[in-house]
Amino acid sequence: ASTEATKPTLVDLIRGHLKQESEPRSAAEITAALTQAHPDRSVKTTVVRTTLEGLVAKSHAHRTKQGSSVFYTAAVTSEPAAAEPQQEAVAD
Repeated sequence: ASTEATKPTLVDLIRGHLKQESEPRSAAEITAALTQAHPDRSVKTTVVRTTLEGLVAKSHAHRTKQGSSVFYTAAVTSEPAAAEPQQEAVAD
């Protein structure tokens, strides 16, 4: 049971996967990628879809529809813009 506690949650895995991807992904594509990356875990598409909808509800992901297909992307988080002041400091 102690090894279960150290595993990242499905929410963490899905958020991490969406952040790595530059293009929208379907629930089936995300499930396939997570199954390949974590063969020791049983990942079902229905659970992934439900988790994605939960992330959308919390504004952690975005949903887009193309025809009858639904695709998900990571929400753009407002990261502090620390790069801009550093660029000014580097100028000679």
